[in-house]
Amino acid sequence: MIYELKMEEDAGTTVNNLLRSMLKDGKIDALVAMQETPTGKSAFPTMVSDPDKLHTNVFAPLLPVSIGTVVSHMTKVQGTKKPLAVVLRACELRALLELAKIKQADLDNLILIGVDCLGTFPMKTYSDFDGDPTEVLLKGEGEEYLRTACLNCKDPVPENADIVIGVYGADEGLFLDARTEKGEGILSDMNLDETEDVEVREQAVSDVRGKKDETRKEFMEEHADILGVDKLLEFFDTCVNCHNCMKACPICYCKECLFESSVFDLEANKYMAKAKSKGAFKTPTDSLLFHVTRFNHMILSCVECGLCEQACPSDIPLMDIITSIAENAQREFEYEPGKDPEEEMPMVVYREDEFQDVGEG
Repeated sequence: MIYELKMEEDAGTTVNNLLRSMLKDGKIDALVAMQETPTGKSAFPTMVSDPDKLHTNVFAPLLPVSIGTVVSHMTKVQGTKKPLAVVLRACELRALLELAKIKQADLDNLILIGVDCLGTFPMKTYSDFDGDPTEVLLKGEGEEYLRTACLNCKDPVPENADIVIGVYGADEGLFLDARTEKGEGILSDMNLDETEDVEVREQAVSDVRGKKDETRKEFMEEHADILGVDKLLEFFDTCVNCHNCMKACPICYCKECLFESSVFDLEANKYMAKAKSKGAFKTPTDSLLFHVTRFNHMILSCVECGLCEQACPSDIPLMDIITSIAENAQREFEYEPGKDPEEEMPMVVYREDEFQDVGEG
């Protein structure tokens, strides 16, 4: 059921008051959502239990870390026993659902609140912005500031949430879409009116998704030539092998990574032998092997949040290549990460009918 949430001062205040009332009424014990830092120059996921300390800005165009990762750290050892609301963007929700499939998050007693995403800025752009970056995006402006991942987002509208806070199609207020019985139970007694603009909302969502499909297609065609070892070596030429991309990725979860183990700590004589064999080689070594291995490890669950690119100190435009690799790999396996919470990951289940034509003429 879709309700109308009447606008108060602005969209951020309206949602903040909605969430505060959930806390005051005891519908939830705490929540995790984006909350601005005291300087107003940044915003980070914050866990709040005191309604008076709740000052969220769920539309803040900033993604310093995936809330999917935050919730994974909170629940993978033991799930919450009391209702905890989590407010996420579409890519964060998809990441959390993927992590839950591999037992890296526990969804029990979580109320998943998805928010239509208008996109996010690089962190420095946000902190140095002249004016209110949130209001700029809510007015339908500021696209030139968006990160590459957001410009080419596969789907900015969250699915599989208990409640979706909708911006697309809204005129003078916001939409509240109860997607599950849990979500309906939260909203049903909050004195909300059902919206008469269901078709308006559906058409707006369809239009946004259609536009994103076209933008992605053009982007992938433009960067389709990054193929082969030589092109990859050129693409990753400035990589310093810091592994920031892996650490920022919400899908990478291994307790110990092969590339941060002692496997690549060779004795001096082996480096000398390699130098004699090749004449010269770049150090740090194996940066391309690291990236190719990482792609193989996480690409089917990649939600294209772009946190890897944001974390790169060398400003390597990782989404130029990851967007195409993820799209093509997921299409081959007919798998969309985070779309169906019940669907098993392709790499953890064996199907006899997969790739029957491999190796055949």
